[in-house]
Amino acid sequence: MSRRRKPPVSDSADLAAIASLAVKLSQPERMELIAILQALQEADNQPLLEKTERDRLKEVALNRRGPRGGQGSFEDKIINGCGPYRYLRYWFGKIHKSVYLGRVE
Repeated sequence: MSRRRKPPVSDSADLAAIASLAVKLSQPERMELIAILQALQEADNQPLLEKTERDRLKEVALNRRGPRGGQGSFEDKIINGCGPYRYLRYWFGKIHKSVYLGRVE
């Protein structure tokens, strides 16, 4: 069974929709959205890492203490033999979080 895909929307319409939704967020939610966007920008500027290098860097990051700002990276995962699915991994304060970005084509 095929899945329905969303119809393409122009970039300016997407930005307007995002801005109108952002206005409805609380201030802490907007701060996290800013951290997500900063992490996305940083991750976009980094090459995709091999799994062993990514695991090493993750171990180093988890052993650090203190605020980590908006440092982010992409992680492609295979789940139950399907995928790969891309996630944005980022730090928000002292918490390591992730956002699902979609299937990698």
